[in-house]
Order: sequence, then structure tokens, then C-alpha cells
Amino acid sequence: MFLKTISLFLFKDPWHDVKMSDLDMGIIALVALFTSVLSGVAGMGGGITLLAAMTFVVPLPALVPLHGTTQLISNLSRVLMLLKYIHKKIFFFFCLGLPIGVIVATQLIVNLSSKTLPLVLLFVLISYALFKPKKLPPLKLPFSAFFFVGVIAGLLGILVGATGPFLAVFFLRKDLKKEEIVGTKAILQMSVHFLKIPAYLYLGFNYHDYTILILVLAVASLLGTKLGVHLLYRVKEEVFHLLYRIALLAALFRLGYMIVN
Repeated sequence: MFLKTISLFLFKDPWHDVKMSDLDMGIIALVALFTSVLSGVAGMGGGITLLAAMTFVVPLPALVPLHGTTQLISNLSRVLMLLKYIHKKIFFFFCLGLPIGVIVATQLIVNLSSKTLPLVLLFVLISYALFKPKKLPPLKLPFSAFFFVGVIAGLLGILVGATGPFLAVFFLRKDLKKEEIVGTKAILQMSVHFLKIPAYLYLGFNYHDYTILILVLAVASLLGTKLGVHLLYRVKEEVFHLLYRIALLAALFRLGYMIVN
């Protein structure tokens, strides 16, 4: 019942009679290609960039479901290409907490009057990770603590959709190789996006109406990921960590803009 309430509140004419031109489809496919390269080589930045670009060409009712589907495909392709580098303990503890966060979020979202507070907390967390004084402790969690990261990611995935920048701060560490960071972060994000699909199916979103667009975005994401991972293998560790921090800083500015507006 709560999902139907959300559907009526957010979408007065949910999902139907929505069209996209071939030009719009081509533009967003190129953007998906570029952002998949970005995520493949830097580990982040592609998702939030793609979402911003999609707002110009994708109809509002289809924006979040299609973005989630595209990100699911993009992250899945990175997972398959970096499968041997995935940190199994991090993934295990994260998956234990993730469903709890999703369940709690589905109860909160009906009564949530504003998304500003979660965004502000996320802004503060990223700011701390990037600019904390050296005397303060880093956000280097023990692997078992990713249980709590999973809980919060489940909350954010439903409430605000901004899980990439949140997860990124916990991979700002030197005890993981660049391939481990990109591959493990990809499978965590993939898990969050996967859990969104049943919710939108229940809301009445017809993925079948967007089969061609989804296939086009899937091909673009796969090509972009293949190129991005190829570049990742060639990038030095210190260059990767610099790119990672730059991408996280860009996400911080984007969050600041969302909060102000």
C-alpha cells in the first residue's frame, strides 16, 4: 500500500504515454558510454553524472527506474570484468545489512517530508573524508563494519538514490588495490540497484515499454566499462587515488548544489 501511495504522490500520470526521440536516445547513449568509462577508470563519478544528464532528455516518470537499470548493467559489467578482485568479506557483511536499510526506508519514505537532511549528512561525511585534519581518524572501517554501511546504503538508495558518493568515502584507503576498490564498490552498488527493480515493478513501471532504450544503454555501458577497465589496468595506483578524490570532490559539489536548490 505504501508504494501505491508513493506512486500517486510522485506521479500523477505514472509511467504512461511517455516518448523519447531517436536523437534523445542517441545523446543519452553517448553519455552512458562516457560515464561508464569514467566509473571504470576512476571507480565513481559516472552514476551521478549520468543522472544529471538524463534529466535533460529522459521524462521525469522514467528517470529513476531507467537510471537504476542502466547503473545495474554498468556495475554488473564491471563486476564480471573484475570478479577476481572483489573483496568477499566486504560484500558479505554489506549484504547482511542492506535489506534491513531497504525495509526501514520503505517505512520512512511515506512520512519523509524532505530529502534535505540525508543529503546534508552525506555532504558532511564526504567533506570529512576529503578534508579532515591529519589528527582526526580516517574512515577506515574494519570489514565487519560494512554491515552498517549496508544498512545506511539501503536507506539512501530508497530515500535519495545517492549511494555512490556515500560508498566511495569508505574506499578512500590504501590497503586495497585500485582493482579491488572499483570491483568491490561496483558489486555493492549493483546490489542496491538490483533491489530497486521490484519496487518500481510494483509501482507499475513498465520496463517493456523501454526495451529498445534499455538495450541501447546496456550496449553503451558495456563498451564504456570495457574501455574504462582497460584504462584502469594501465593507471598507476597514485594516479588512480588522485582521480578517485577528484571524482569524490565533484560529487560533493553536486550534492551541495542539490541541497541549496
